[in-house]
Amino acid sequence: MDTAEDKVVLKRTIGYLSGVSFIVTVILGSGIFISPGAVLLCSQLNVGVALMIWAACGIISMAGALCYAELGTTFPSSGGEYFYIKKGLGPIPAFIFLWTFIIFLRPAATTVQALMFAEYVIQPFFPGCPSPETVKKAIAIALILTVGIINCLSTKWIILAQNVFTVLKMASLTAIVISGIVHLAMGNTSNFHGAFEGNVPNVSQIGEAFYQGMFAFAGWNVLNYVIGMYVLSNGNVCRHAGW
Repeated sequence: MDTAEDKVVLKRTIGYLSGVSFIVTVILGSGIFISPGAVLLCSQLNVGVALMIWAACGIISMAGALCYAELGTTFPSSGGEYFYIKKGLGPIPAFIFLWTFIIFLRPAATTVQALMFAEYVIQPFFPGCPSPETVKKAIAIALILTVGIINCLSTKWIILAQNVFTVLKMASLTAIVISGIVHLAMGNTSNFHGAFEGNVPNVSQIGEAFYQGMFAFAGWNVLNYVIGMYVLSNGNVCRHAGW
């Protein structure tokens, strides 16, 4: 029987700060900047309905995050959904999920994020007109290759880059929130007058609005993919729900 020392495991290099940063930087991705307009549009420009959908998406995401926190501390093994499906349903459903995730889901999400990054980078150089698709795609490809190469070279490098970009994202979002609060404090609340008046979205539109809102909140499950690399600040490893 193999002992714990004989097993091949991931090196534990992700600490508490980097773990929190890992979740924050994924949640605060492209979705937080592109989904608000889509949610409002799918809500038929009904401000009250849009705010209710945002609140519901937040509650659902928080419930999922709490469940994953429990799962991650109970089963401190990398793999995320693959590990949980394999443990609960067996290897075949787990393999099907992993194959679908790697071939379709993750590449599609990564492509959207890379294209949005490219859009934000080159838009200032083309004010008042659409950005060239060729340039946008070239920057997106370069970004994906760069991040992939850094991941392959060193986990510590990508964690450092992740922490830096998390700080920048938080700073930009904090500035947006503060400016919004100041705007409201100055009495600019006309958009909230008659918030529930106007067109009411149908079931299909509400479903699409929920999809856009959940996309913005997505990312609360990412740490469980690398939970095997997680180590507490005192050097100990989380082994069970009671830590």
